[in-house]
Amino acid sequence: MKKKNKGFFSIRTVIISFALFMCVNFLINGSPYGLTRLVEITGGQSILDMEMLKGYSVERAYEILEALGEEGRTFNMRYIVPLDFPFPLSYGLFYFVTLTLIMQSIRKNMGRPWLIGIVGLVAALFDWLENIMIIRLLQNYPTRLEGVAKLASVFTQLKSLFVMGSMLIIVVGLVVVIIKKLTGKHQLTQGGYRC
Repeated sequence: MKKKNKGFFSIRTVIISFALFMCVNFLINGSPYGLTRLVEITGGQSILDMEMLKGYSVERAYEILEALGEEGRTFNMRYIVPLDFPFPLSYGLFYFVTLTLIMQSIRKNMGRPWLIGIVGLVAALFDWLENIMIIRLLQNYPTRLEGVAKLASVFTQLKSLFVMGSMLIIVVGLVVVIIKKLTGKHQLTQGGYRC
């Protein structure tokens, strides 16, 4: 008889953390206090966080801040920045639990499967560091803080790398889990015919 997964690393926790992730994702992206509204205010301009993998130069960072305009920068600080602190926590928790559970499914006797889950938490950490740098840029605008802009870009790229890494590991891990289950059932079926 199979032992049900109980405790923190369970399907139930994955579902709850995914629901939390989707709720916060909606708030930061689709709500009247999120990016959708900011893009309306600015006539199409988004935020530095969206310059994912390629990052941005100091020049590009200040072009984006300028394009936001006074109203857009104020809206960003008042509504988006406060939402962008629970958002990384929500996806970091989801990735951490999901990656750990997948590793437990792939390698039953693995001694610390949560280590692979840390990839998702590292993404959240870089997102928070990026947010701190962006807050400094917004608070000091129009004064140019070149070192802060460069750090913000590095944190944006690292966040993106770890988010994509988490998603890739989840997809590959789920494929491996499915293949293991299918081949396990196939072997059981074939074993049954020999009896």
